[in-house]
Amino acid sequence: MAAYLKRLDLDDRLDSLKVIHIAGTKGKGSTAAFVESMLRHSGYSTGLFTSPHLMDVRERIRINGQLVGEDVFLRNFWECFQNFQDESKPDSPGMPAYFRFLTLLGFKIFLEQGVDVVVLEVGLGGRLDATNCVRRPVVCGVASLGFDHMDVLGHTLPEIAREKAGIFKQGVPAFTVPQPAEAMEQLERTAAEVGAPLALTPPLEAYTAGSAPTLGLPGAHQRVNAALAVALARAFEEQESEQGDGSGAEQAAARVKELAQGRLPSSYLTGLEAARWPGRAQVVEDPETPAEPGSPPRLTFFLDGAHTAESMTACAEWFADCALAPEEGEVQNLLVFNCQPERSPEALLEPVVSVLDRRAVALRRAFFAPPDSMVGKLGKRQGPAELTWQRQLQGTWEQLCKKQSATKAPALCPESAVLPSLKSVLDSCRKSVRDSPNLRLRVLVTGSLYIVGDMLSLLGVRIS
Repeated sequence: MAAYLKRLDLDDRLDSLKVIHIAGTKGKGSTAAFVESMLRHSGYSTGLFTSPHLMDVRERIRINGQLVGEDVFLRNFWECFQNFQDESKPDSPGMPAYFRFLTLLGFKIFLEQGVDVVVLEVGLGGRLDATNCVRRPVVCGVASLGFDHMDVLGHTLPEIAREKAGIFKQGVPAFTVPQPAEAMEQLERTAAEVGAPLALTPPLEAYTAGSAPTLGLPGAHQRVNAALAVALARAFEEQESEQGDGSGAEQAAARVKELAQGRLPSSYLTGLEAARWPGRAQVVEDPETPAEPGSPPRLTFFLDGAHTAESMTACAEWFADCALAPEEGEVQNLLVFNCQPERSPEALLEPVVSVLDRRAVALRRAFFAPPDSMVGKLGKRQGPAELTWQRQLQGTWEQLCKKQSATKAPALCPESAVLPSLKSVLDSCRKSVRDSPNLRLRVLVTGSLYIVGDMLSLLGVRIS
C-alpha cells in the first residue's frame, strides 16, 4: 500500500485522519455503524468505510451517514484510475487490486471532504489488510471472533486472533468484547508484544444511570457490538477533549464525564437508536402485495447476510423472535438460502435447523437459488445459472432436517425446492399470497450478502 499511497500523494497526509479501526469475524460492520451514528449525532462530521456492498459500490464510502455523492465518487475514482494507469511516471506500482483500490479511494475522499473522524472497517483479517496502512489510529477495536476465511487467516482461534490483532499499534488503546479463552489469550499476547493497552469493553448494562439504550439494529447479539462501539467512541472523545480546542473539546469532555458516571449521553442514545445497517437483520414488506389498511403485512422478508456459523445462529435466533410474535390467521415461514461454494453448507445450515427446532418455529418450505448478480466481481460476467451447487445445498438441508426430525412430528420443514433465480423465488411467494387471500408469509433470506443484496434490489429497496 505504501507505493500506492505515495503515488496518490497520500502517504504523509494519511496521518492527519483521525481513524477508529475495527476488526473482527462478526459484528465489526454493525459496530462501525453504531460508532459512526453516535459520533455523527454528537456533532462530528464522519467518514465510514465498510465492505462489502449490497447494491451500490458507494455504500462502502459514506460521508455523514450518506453514500458519497456520485459526482465526488466518480471524480476521485477517475483521478485514481488514471494516476495508476499512467506508466510514464517512474516507479509505477501498476493498478491495485479491487479492495486496495477502493480503500485508497476512500482515504482520498475522506481527506478531500475534511471529515472529523473516519470509522474504518477491516476488509479481511487485519495484519495484512489494505486498511492497516493507517500508522496511528486513535483507537482500535476487535469484535467477536470465530471461524471464517480460514484458508487465509488460519484454522485455529489463536491463529485468527493473531491476524485480527495485527491492527494493534504501540501506545494506541484497543478494546475487545468477551472472546473464547484461547482467542483472548492471543489478543492479550499480541497487545503486550506491540505495546498496545488492551481492555475488555464494559457491557451496556454498566451504564445504569439515565435512560436505557434502544438499539436501531435488532437482535440480542447487537448489545455486544453496541457496547464495543460505546467504548470506541468514548476513547475517541477522550482524545478530542484533551487535544482539541474550543467548544467541541468542552462538549466532548462533558460526554466523557457522563460516561464515567455510568450514563450514556443523549447523543449516544440517539445514535444507537438511529443506527442502520442494510442487509443485517433487516425487515422489508413486499410493496407488490400490500395488506388491507389495519391488517398485518401479507408478505414480509427478513434479510440477514450472515455467512458464518456464529452469525447464522444469531440470525436464526432473531428470526425465531420475529416468527413467534402472535399473529392471527394462517402464517407460514419460508427460508431462502444460498452461500458461496467455498463455504461449508452444513456449518451454516445446521445452526438454522438447530435453533428453529429448539424454538419450535416450523418452516413450510425452503428455497435454494443462485444470486442474480455478481456484485463485487469486477471483470467477470455471470453465465447461465448453474444449479448443481443449489441442489447440493438442498441435499444438505434435507439431511439435516431429517436427522433433527427423526423422532419428532411434524417435520421442521416438509418441503424444499431449487429454483433458477431469486426472481422466480419472489414470484412464487407473491403468487402464494395472491392465490390465498388469508395467507401471510414470513421469508428469511440469508447465507450471503450477495443473495440479500439481490433480494433487496428485486424488492425495490434503495440504500441512501
